[in-house]
Amino acid sequence: MMASCYNCGASIPPASRVCPHCNAPIAFPLATSNAFESSPTESAFPFPPPPTRPLFPATAGIGGNPWALPVPNPQAPGAGGIGPYAPLPWTSANATKMLVLASPMALPVEERPGVLAGILKNLDAVPRAFNLDLTNTLRRSTLTRPGFSGCWVDPHPPEKGDKLTTYNLGASKVTIYHIPNEIDTLYHLEIADYKLSKDEVELLHLTRDELMEYYPKRLALQNLSHTKQVVREMAQRLMQRVARETGIQLSGSAASRVQRFGELAEILTRHLVGLGALEILLSDPHLQDLYIDAPASENPIHLRIGGFASGAVGDKCITNVTVTDEEAEALLSRLLLDSGKPFSEAMPVLETDLREYNIRVTAIGKPLSPHGIAMALRRHATDPWTLLKLMSSNSINPLTAGLLNFLIDGRSTILVAGPRGAGKTSLTGALMLEFPKNQRILTIEDTLELPSAEMRELGYKVQTLFTRSAVGGQGVEMTANEALKVSLRLGESAIVLGEVRGEEARTLYEAMRAGTAGSSVLGTIHGNTAKAVFERVVHDIGIPAVSFQATDIVVVAGLTSPGGSVRNQQRRIMEVSELSKTAREPGTFRQLLVYDEATDTLKATAAYLEGSERIKHIADSWGIRYEEALEQIQLRATYRERLVELSRRAKRPELVSAEWVGKSNAAFWDIMERATEGGTKRGVYASVLSQWEAWLKESLKGWATGHGG
Repeated sequence: MMASCYNCGASIPPASRVCPHCNAPIAFPLATSNAFESSPTESAFPFPPPPTRPLFPATAGIGGNPWALPVPNPQAPGAGGIGPYAPLPWTSANATKMLVLASPMALPVEERPGVLAGILKNLDAVPRAFNLDLTNTLRRSTLTRPGFSGCWVDPHPPEKGDKLTTYNLGASKVTIYHIPNEIDTLYHLEIADYKLSKDEVELLHLTRDELMEYYPKRLALQNLSHTKQVVREMAQRLMQRVARETGIQLSGSAASRVQRFGELAEILTRHLVGLGALEILLSDPHLQDLYIDAPASENPIHLRIGGFASGAVGDKCITNVTVTDEEAEALLSRLLLDSGKPFSEAMPVLETDLREYNIRVTAIGKPLSPHGIAMALRRHATDPWTLLKLMSSNSINPLTAGLLNFLIDGRSTILVAGPRGAGKTSLTGALMLEFPKNQRILTIEDTLELPSAEMRELGYKVQTLFTRSAVGGQGVEMTANEALKVSLRLGESAIVLGEVRGEEARTLYEAMRAGTAGSSVLGTIHGNTAKAVFERVVHDIGIPAVSFQATDIVVVAGLTSPGGSVRNQQRRIMEVSELSKTAREPGTFRQLLVYDEATDTLKATAAYLEGSERIKHIADSWGIRYEEALEQIQLRATYRERLVELSRRAKRPELVSAEWVGKSNAAFWDIMERATEGGTKRGVYASVLSQWEAWLKESLKGWATGHGG
């Protein structure tokens, strides 16, 4: 009778001491029943060991497998124990002690084998209630994974957790818990791949062995996506043949079996040449960032998430998934295959984009990371951020959106500042969508995060210049400074610089001072206030203060913590400031809008209401009075507010998308051009709003008809 390996679940002969599939030492009699069912004919204790990893450090392992329990050594002192350790004698006094010490982390490493040996040898003498408690204790201290996966999972929900939300990721399931007295929420993932039947697990192992043997050695693999496609097709063919030859039968009709073979081939491909369990995490639309800290096998994956209706979920969480060190190395190898970039002790940094998952990966290794491979996976927005979306999430209010659109139309030089994670790139991408479609835009970035490709699909004229990474960059790519010099020779364009941080800043400011930098300039920079941006550019980067005067506006993004919360941080625009061109002291800013914490919104200042230099400059160039400029800003704010309100009320999120931003802005410009052709008159802006609302009504009818509404 065949039995199953406690580590990988594959079928092996009962007399085996080592699993032929995963080489795990077989320390206990094997079980063929479900993980926690009793099998008195094949198990020496009341519950057979499941395919789980006891929570021991590496020093407790043997044979290169730190998670295998040592095999009892009858030749060693204290026969019947584990290694040289004799089992604890069974006494009523030791019963409680054994229960307390059943958690492996509760006693020194050198004492654990003896204590466990005592527990296992004397389980028959344990009263039923105590046996049940002990069983539950041991279950809670284990992690699970099938042999084909490189990620351990704690399958047990927290005993004292409060469920905040639950949803499905395909066949897998996510439940988010609040744990009392913990800061991070728990992201509990139930992976469907880990719930396969014994026959399906065996079929995967046998197919994997066949793949290893017959894999075409000379096949030229272009990237990760190509590799997965090849392996998936081969796995499905081999799996059906293996099933026929071994007599493994899947349940269901012929059609359902064919479908199941395809699903199993997908699972095997995911864990063999894909990103494994990380692919399931990356399929979560709520996920923003994923982090693996070194040593990977000792640190559960933690995430940054968002997009939940309830603020109780927070934005940071710890998962029940842990990557093995071997899996971390395998993931790095797949990234190197996909990117074609070097990675070594001399250059222990890898930065690459995985387009299939729309993520940016930064990986580090020894000696920079002394404890092994660590990774950060940051998701690019699949649907670009817009000012309307930022309004929907309360990051900005309508007045801010109207002012920023006005400043873009007025060809202003805008720096978007803020700390890491505050949403600088998202805001910059949203500002790019405020350019009219007839405006040519040149983007310069070393990480493709701006929505250039999406904008091109919508009809915008966007040319991307991809530069050498500032971290670990080498090879044939141009530096940001070289790319900027090229952009200045590519004709009249708005220039968007992914990050202002080095020699390219000097070139940029020289061009702005000379008037050769194009229609408008946008850029992101690290800094918590407008004044801090001036200090960084002038004193850290070395731009002369007189050159910095070419800057018009600094928009500062930030993170707020309502009520001092460390669990729930919110992205907000903290200030919109203009650089005074008339002040005696360089670097003098005037706040136009400033964040009010009490009302959680931006409020207009006296400088905005009474005499902004930048607004006045734009008004003069357009031939309108200052009061009319403020009316225009309010008009631009109002029509955006109407669109956001309609989106919420009608539950139509597409109304705040990049596509609708382009449509509504184009309609506004067209109506405004016609309405002000002979000069502005009293009531003209009310007429523009009325005409725009009529356009919106007709557009919604056409949209509904064209989309089956």
